Amino acid sequence: MEDEAIKQLTTIEGVGKAKAKILYDAGFKTIESVKKANEDEIADIKGIGEKLAQKIKASADQMVIEEEQAEIIETSPVTITLDTETKRLLNIRKKQKSKKPTFKQTDSHKKKKLADHWRKPDGIHNKTRYSKHGKCPLVEAGYGSPAAVRGLHPSGFEEIIVNNIKEVESLKTDRQAGRIARTVGARKRSLIEKKAAELGLKILNPARKVD
Repeated sequence: MEDEAIKQLTTIEGVGKAKAKILYDAGFKTIESVKKANEDEIADIKGIGEKLAQKIKASADQMVIEEEQAEIIETSPVTITLDTETKRLLNIRKKQKSKKPTFKQTDSHKKKKLADHWRKPDGIHNKTRYSKHGKCPLVEAGYGSPAAVRGLHPSGFEEIIVNNIKEVESLKTDRQAGRIARTVGARKRSLIEKKAAELGLKILNPARKVD
């Protein structure tokens, strides 16, 4: 709960994680609560000066106004028409992935400092490198997906990471779908989703689910 509140507060202009924690400890859990407060109340918080309080208050007011004015656009689920061969290959890929091993870095389950994703072993005594029994198998070409559908989303769309409205507008509606980058804040995310709905584009990770 605290992490979510702090993450929301960091979307306010001039507020980083440290200042967001200060605001949270002072009783401000949401952007709405910051809007309801006056500048003097915010400025009285230890670590927040008058100038920063003015900046925070103005930003929070603007964000709430934009959210209130944002239209709720009714959209139908966006789908892609796939040919028989593509559907067949997607089904094959799905079955293949259910049988594939999970490729992880050697000893990542033993040492916290090691990442949980795959990294090719190069140590001269590394047991994974020599394909010893009981160790994670090496990544090889034989584990790959069919070339025609490699990298496609299960729905058949080509995934494109989007960070702003301009990148959404550059998507091709017939075969590409956007995935909003994880660093995009709540306010910009809502604007991206609104623009995508207007253009008839699919967003793979929307904040507002479509029935």
